[in-house]
Amino acid sequence: MKSRIVFLVLMMLFYNSWGVFSNKDEAPGDAITQLKIKLEKDRGNKIYLNRIAGLLLNRGDYPQTIFYARALDSIARKTNDLVSEMYASVYLGQAFLMHGQEQDAKYYLDKSEKQAIALSNDSALSSVYNGLGLYAANVDMDYYRSVDYFFQGIEAAKRSSNSRLYSVLLCNIAGIYYLKKDPQGLKYALECYELGHSKKDDFLIFCGAVNSAYMYFLMKDFENSLKYIKEAEYLMTKDDFYDKTNVYNLYGNILLELGDYDSAIKTFTEALQYKDISKASSVANTYLNFAKALLNKNEYQESIRLLQEGLNVSLQNNNTIYIFELYEYLSKAYERQGDYQNALKYYKTFFNLSDSIFDSDKERHLSELNIKYTIEKANNDESDQSESFLSISGRNAGLLFLAFAICIITFCGALLVYNRKKKQFLQVAVQHQGPSTNRGDVLSSQVNTSEQTREEDLVVEKYSVSSLSDEKEKKLYEELNKLMREEYIYRQNNLTQEKLATLLHTNRTYLSQVINKHTNLSFNRFINLFRIEEAVAILSDPDNDIPLKTLSANLGFKSINTFYSAFRAAVGMTPSLYRKKIQTSGKYGI
Repeated sequence: MKSRIVFLVLMMLFYNSWGVFSNKDEAPGDAITQLKIKLEKDRGNKIYLNRIAGLLLNRGDYPQTIFYARALDSIARKTNDLVSEMYASVYLGQAFLMHGQEQDAKYYLDKSEKQAIALSNDSALSSVYNGLGLYAANVDMDYYRSVDYFFQGIEAAKRSSNSRLYSVLLCNIAGIYYLKKDPQGLKYALECYELGHSKKDDFLIFCGAVNSAYMYFLMKDFENSLKYIKEAEYLMTKDDFYDKTNVYNLYGNILLELGDYDSAIKTFTEALQYKDISKASSVANTYLNFAKALLNKNEYQESIRLLQEGLNVSLQNNNTIYIFELYEYLSKAYERQGDYQNALKYYKTFFNLSDSIFDSDKERHLSELNIKYTIEKANNDESDQSESFLSISGRNAGLLFLAFAICIITFCGALLVYNRKKKQFLQVAVQHQGPSTNRGDVLSSQVNTSEQTREEDLVVEKYSVSSLSDEKEKKLYEELNKLMREEYIYRQNNLTQEKLATLLHTNRTYLSQVINKHTNLSFNRFINLFRIEEAVAILSDPDNDIPLKTLSANLGFKSINTFYSAFRAAVGMTPSLYRKKIQTSGKYGI
């Protein structure tokens, strides 16, 4: 398995806008071969490079897409061809995203957004918003923002009359609903599927069929789910779409639900044969579902092995889509095996990570977007049956008025919540723009307040009998703070309680006593307090673009996952979202 394939949501349900700049009637393999032959004779031909990059992205060959898109970008910049440079950025942004290189992906996605807006190219802008939506879901775990981007992409697709991109975006919206376990997503998947058939576009049919199969599976309509996945498998084989692991994974799940266990296990095994050329999210999900099947057969050890494999794939590729369920089922597997220590360990991790991706005000906004889409589609169907996605009718004023009233009421409630959250965020941001000596007190105060309401999470020891005098205790705490504030000892990723106690010429018990009494924190939370304090200070500088993985390692965290969890617990949002809010809030004069 390559170390960088795809991180988060490039989940099986989600598709990039790879097909937007390529001809739907071209067989990808044949067309690419012919174009490469032509390119050999005319190496600087930007048209050939553009089409090859688009077809390779369509096929799912991301390393080759990056190679040809970079060549296009280089020639475009040398010839001052802004349009070709924009297309190269679009390809690079989505190829890097699919390949698991999030920093490069974000750079090119942001760049292509600016280029598409400057060139007033709504078709490219629609593709960019699709990529940004995928990024929001995969990297930031912000499904609300993801759907928001997808709907912006739909608007851009309407303006450019690009029905293909419109359909891909519908599929990705369906994907978000699937993650929310909301069957309302079926209408988006079926519309993509039907548009594909009306236009005889295999790629759109494939996208719609896979997503429809997932939605019917969610609804426990396994017969319909089987019908759509069989069609998807046929198209996948016929057109050589790459993500075979995804399709066979769902196929295996359907067979499992229909009681055909032997065929299901055989299909899961087949799915994993393609893991080296499939998206990391698809591979992780296959390990998860395979493990579930074996867990039902009481094969605990093999189930645990598969879950660990899925977890490794997710962590190595920064793919968090299935990480919650992987931790959850690891806990269940260990519990059923009788290993309660590991069961508790993984359940705690699952509980901490799965804390409220969608909060109430985001759910309201998602409902508003859904209402808006439904009404616009109804109006469009009345005004133009053949091209329902191209125009927004002014009819059906009653429905619009009703929706407007609902939105106003919802908006007022959401605004109150938003203002409170914004005030809290700006307070943190402004405080962390101030002198560094004050930052620790601010964040420490926030953590302590939170911790006092969660005493069950603390590792509190009883020190009713202790030979440590008040004077020695005070001196030890001062020396401890000096190590933290002046020598930044917390940046060491191998720092342990024993090692720190040795540096302070004391023992583990006294160190724990001092930390607990002065901060009401456990050792790990105390160390993370300083790490998060420095992280907030760095991320509060809008000009500091250090990659989050690098920042996490520099601060002493052993994994990006632990960093995200600790940061969200202290600040109330992920580090990537905090950075984004800092960058968009200007001088905080709101």
